[in-house]
Amino acid sequence: MKKIKKILIAEDSPTQALQLKMMFEKRDYEVLLSHNGKEAFELIDETDPPDIVISDIIMPIMDGYELCRSIKQNKKTRGIPVILLTQLSNPNDVIQGLQSGADNFISKPYSEEFLFGRINDILLNMEIRNKSTDIDIAMEIYFGGQKYKLNSNPSQILDLLLSTYDNAINKNKELKDKNVEFKKLHSELKLNNEQLEKSIEEKNQLLGIAAHDLRSPLCTVSSYIDFLDSKSSENTFEGQEQIMSTLNSQVNFMLDLVTDVLDFAKIESGKLELKKTKFDLISFMEKAIELNNLLGVKKNISILPEYTDHKIMIEADLNKLKQVLDNLFSNAMKFSDPHTFIHLDIISSEKEVQISVKDQGKGIPESELDNLFQAFGTTSVKSTAGEKSTGLGLVSVKKIVETHGGRIWVESEVGKGSEFHFTIPF
Repeated sequence: MKKIKKILIAEDSPTQALQLKMMFEKRDYEVLLSHNGKEAFELIDETDPPDIVISDIIMPIMDGYELCRSIKQNKKTRGIPVILLTQLSNPNDVIQGLQSGADNFISKPYSEEFLFGRINDILLNMEIRNKSTDIDIAMEIYFGGQKYKLNSNPSQILDLLLSTYDNAINKNKELKDKNVEFKKLHSELKLNNEQLEKSIEEKNQLLGIAAHDLRSPLCTVSSYIDFLDSKSSENTFEGQEQIMSTLNSQVNFMLDLVTDVLDFAKIESGKLELKKTKFDLISFMEKAIELNNLLGVKKNISILPEYTDHKIMIEADLNKLKQVLDNLFSNAMKFSDPHTFIHLDIISSEKEVQISVKDQGKGIPESELDNLFQAFGTTSVKSTAGEKSTGLGLVSVKKIVETHGGRIWVESEVGKGSEFHFTIPF
């Protein structure tokens, strides 16, 4: 078999052209590089032609089919084997390859081993073809409703058709290999996912234990602060009232944080359980309003009921619903100015009941609304009396509402306040 010395490459992609050039040069071949068919044809020296031409099909100025046709129509160059590189897969491409006189097809992407194996086959077939007495034959065929005229050596036609079949087998093998690799990656991903879930569960357990252990001493500290505050009138000192108020505020914030962390840990672990009972929502609301109005005394903020229903029976987790309302009322009071009102409305339909809590606070910029229901999400809006927020309460509220099968959303306008709506289905 003739040893290849010179390769002519026609490839308009600089990356793929360089890849091919390096592939051949490391095997000590001389490489002629061109970026279109016209440039490649002009590089062919009829006195010292390349041993083989490797050409992309889709190129500017002159494509691979035209280059192949030009080489095969020239008596001095027609013996040069031409390999066409393509990403095409239409059967018409094979017909055009036959028409142009191509010797072989190789589909992109291809491996180096496959390319050089194909070149060896071509050279062996060229030796057989040169010894054969076959002459070019002309034939006409119809394919896809169109007539094509072929004028090629029978063995050359057979080579091209076999190369097309070989490409299909090679691509099928690559797909099988990729499928095996995909299954392996899927198994690894499944294992990693299981490990991640285990780590998250362990983390949530740790959060729950830490929060639970912190809550008990904080409750004790809070009780002692209240006791000392009630007994401090006999022996007072300057600034004592402010100190006690600050201590009480900080302890209450820590209690809220611990409670929110406990709820968040349960939500993250997927262990939020509802204990549903049937109860009258209106009676429930009256108690919730009474308790939360006490919290608004310091800022002189009151909750005003605007609903007209006297009785609405629902089935829900009473304690979880109380947690939702307490959180919404608390937030409304934190971000409202003193001497304002919080409006509470209830709208009942056939499928659900909608509860709305509207404040007269500062309002939230539209661009920051998405942060509200995210863990540790914050906005640029500051509370009106320096109250702190954990950034976890609304995450728990959203989960509780959605676990009930309801929805929650917020409407807000800067300078006019915010209105939180949530639904509980019947």
